[in-house]
Parts: sequence; structure tokens; C-alpha cells
Amino acid sequence: MGIFLFSLPVATGFLASLASLILIAQAVRTAPWKALLAPGAFSAWCAFIIALPLLWRFDVPITGGMALHLLGMPLFVLMFGRQLAIAGIGISVIAYTVIHDGLWANLGMNLLLLSILPAYCGEIVMRLTQKYFPRNIFVYLLGNGFFGAMAMLATIGIMSLGANELWVMHAPTRGDTVAYMLLLAWGEAFLTGFLLTIFTVYRPQWVLTFDDEVYLRGK
Repeated sequence: MGIFLFSLPVATGFLASLASLILIAQAVRTAPWKALLAPGAFSAWCAFIIALPLLWRFDVPITGGMALHLLGMPLFVLMFGRQLAIAGIGISVIAYTVIHDGLWANLGMNLLLLSILPAYCGEIVMRLTQKYFPRNIFVYLLGNGFFGAMAMLATIGIMSLGANELWVMHAPTRGDTVAYMLLLAWGEAFLTGFLLTIFTVYRPQWVLTFDDEVYLRGK
């Protein structure tokens, strides 16, 4: 739920662009690029980058010029980690802006909402799961894939709606909009957990945040 159609205040757009540039540069510099050398990992990373702009296009318009749609970022973050997710989703946001004639002045804000915020939110969820729950595969899949994804989606959705409410005069947020967003988030959280389970079982080399030594050895 980015802001692609309505102009942001100039100062807001500039500060968002500056912050996103700094955070993306830091992510690119520190990203574990060698992890993508695992069999099929780089192809999976590229496939996600291509799929996200297509997924975001299947949206449902709501009042005020906003639209609800599946986000796809939680699965990206859970599979590839924060830095690689920021870099990959950032490419997807730029591609979506090009393909669908989005406002370039809003690119920084959209990178914050759709790339950087989900990645940091996902990393916090994974760290909390590791810290406060037993380290086994069921906690990894259920805690991160289902409940963690729901927490990520709800946080991202509420902050995106808040950004629209603050800076887009055409988008007053109604109570039923929040309810619809949370309902969609619940469905996507279930789908995220389902896909994460499949990839972890059948393509574990693609799930870079899953560590056999942590979740399986000695269990």
C-alpha cells in the first residue's frame, strides 16, 4: 500500500528519499551476497523481485484513492533476511513505479513503506522468536511464518494507512478500511506460513534465515 498516485509534500518526500537512500546503501553494503550462491537461491531471489510488482497490481480500490492488495514482503524477508530483502524489494518498488507511471517524487516514501519497514519489522519478529521461544522447526514455521507474518502485515498496513491519512488529503481512513486490511493480512499470513513451510521442507537452501544447527541438530 504505497503512495504512487498522489503527491507528497516536498519536504516529506525529500526526507523520505534521503532516509531510504542511506538505509538501502547500508543494506547493500552489508548484505550476505555470497549466500545467494546456494543452489537456486539467486534464481528464487530474482523470481520474488519479478513477482512482487505483478502481485501488487491485483488490488482492490477503496475510498480516498487507496487500494488494498497482497504485499508479499513478509515471505521475502523470512526467506532472505533483512539486507537482501531491502535490496530486492527496493528493485521491485522501482520497477512498479516505472511500469505503472508512479510519482518519482514519492519513491523514497514508497521504499520506506514497502521495502525498509517490512524488512526491519521482520528481523525484529525473528529475533524475538529466537529469544523468547524454544528453538525448533515448529516454532520457526509457526512463530515466524504465521503469527510473525501477521504481526508484520498488520504493522505495515497500519503505518501505510497512517501515512496516507497524514500526507494524502484524498485518503481519509475509515474504520472499515482498517478492518478490511487486517482481514486481508490474516489471509496473507496463513499463505505466508504455508509457503514458508513448503520452501523450508523442499528447498531449504532458498530459506537463508533457517539454520539447521539452530533448529534441527540435537532436537
